[in-house]
Amino acid sequence: MIWLFVVLSGVICFVVAAVAVGSVTANQATKARPVVYDLNRAVDFVADALGAEASASLSYDDVRQLLLWHLDYLQTKGVASYRTDADVNPSLVVVTDDEPLAYLIGRADDGDLEVSDEHIVEVLAAEQNYSRNIGAFGPQVR
Repeated sequence: MIWLFVVLSGVICFVVAAVAVGSVTANQATKARPVVYDLNRAVDFVADALGAEASASLSYDDVRQLLLWHLDYLQTKGVASYRTDADVNPSLVVVTDDEPLAYLIGRADDGDLEVSDEHIVEVLAAEQNYSRNIGAFGPQVR
């Protein structure tokens, strides 16, 4: 008789554990995997991807500052956060191509960063490739 209770207890424990694990797994499957933007790797990636003229005139610190300003812009749009536990806006955010460029040009002018508009365009294009490589972009909207 005692064996029956031991076996029944084991089966009940297994069912409870399976239901708990299954519900957590199903919940996590519906959430988007958070992408971690490593600023040091981004700076290296972007600096290595720049053309000769941009590389000659932009230092790593300049690239870092431009990327930080771009992250500030993305945070104001609700699609990025400096905290790893923060929730970002899961809905579709549409931004025109020239909006981040205009933001960075304005910040560079305000911050007295000597950088041409063409170099900012090049930095943004290289950063876009970095973001694509780490999986920060979802499927293309058509």
